[in-house]
Amino acid sequence: MISRPALLTTALALAACNPATGDTDSDTDTGADTDGSGTTDMSPTTGEAPVVVELDAPCDFGPDDATELALVTNDFVAPAGLGRVAVGDLSVTADILPATTDTVLGATADWLVMVHRFGQNRIDVVDRAGEWLLRGSVDVTHPASDDPNPQGVTFAADGLAYVPLFAAPAVQIYDFTAAESSAWLQGEIDLSPVADADGSPEAGVALACGGVLFVGVQRLVDFAPVDSSYLVAVDLAGRNVLDLDDATEGVQGIALLGPYPKQLRRDPADASGHTALVLTSGVERVDLSRGTSEWAVAPEVLAAAGIDGFDPQAFVLAQDGASLFLTATDGEFPSAAVFQVGLDGGEPAAPVKVMEGLSSGEKMLERLGGDLWIGDADAEGPRVRVYDPATQNELLGDGLKTAVAPWTFIPLP
Repeated sequence: MISRPALLTTALALAACNPATGDTDSDTDTGADTDGSGTTDMSPTTGEAPVVVELDAPCDFGPDDATELALVTNDFVAPAGLGRVAVGDLSVTADILPATTDTVLGATADWLVMVHRFGQNRIDVVDRAGEWLLRGSVDVTHPASDDPNPQGVTFAADGLAYVPLFAAPAVQIYDFTAAESSAWLQGEIDLSPVADADGSPEAGVALACGGVLFVGVQRLVDFAPVDSSYLVAVDLAGRNVLDLDDATEGVQGIALLGPYPKQLRRDPADASGHTALVLTSGVERVDLSRGTSEWAVAPEVLAAAGIDGFDPQAFVLAQDGASLFLTATDGEFPSAAVFQVGLDGGEPAAPVKVMEGLSSGEKMLERLGGDLWIGDADAEGPRVRVYDPATQNELLGDGLKTAVAPWTFIPLP
């Protein structure tokens, strides 16, 4: 979920958006931008299309063979903390360092980065060697906003870190190799060419593909969508937004079929690594080089199991790449469940609930060592749970208990 009061945002967005089609109001069906926001809407496209952006390397979707997770615990009462989960030992080491009530994570082989979002606006860099010592911190500021709200961190092949801002039209660039944290900030990428009427495109997720960075934007005004959500392409060498459609007025990105891109995964069907599976109101297959999108799991497929609108929270591919597992709101938030559903109409054709009775935090679903690792923020029994899809059994009985509810985790490279 994005970094702002989740229930308020979801209610407003649902009121303004038809998640089954991506339409957000009556003036967007023609593809024209009629709200005066300055960027023309580009209708989503599917199928074969010419290359619109050359990608010089596979996209970096993260590690495929992680043996541990970095974990943030947070129940909004006890102090939030950073910990780690050893997959092989099935053990949790909690409260290595303090976190905040809105912390998300990123990592390289050398560092673990904590991005403190809404109302916090700080980045902490942790040395992953030894005991995970804090290497340094930097405040995130921007002249366009008193609360720029950094959304996460993505590392590119140039060794730099890219931090999208939700409340300012920028992706900030950091070099964490600098000895002093005061020298980490190296500049920014201006996203104002794709901003809406409030001056910010509301950036969130990001994905590096060699020399091109794709940034997910929502384009909201007063938390209501003005048109589609997009993946915007950025040339990292020139530090500028790329226009993917010269024939259309304004700077164009890849228009998505659903709202709010919240997670990006590798499409196992594309050996080039240039196609992403994108979680919106369903799961979209986005050809990043051609700028096209089609449903891999359509919203109406999820709706058959009562999963609607902004219910999807996180997903991971099954080991054979033919289906996926999805965490989604199950009843009233924060109640959640894990479902399995086939890609492209494969088996299971309708979502099958494989685990229920969960409580949601941030994104907490990964597949490591063939098993699913699932965070459960249940106030009565917070824990990290492990599910074996092959035997359809939960391992460890009560799971790996945590004194404070798990909030989010990531696999470590």
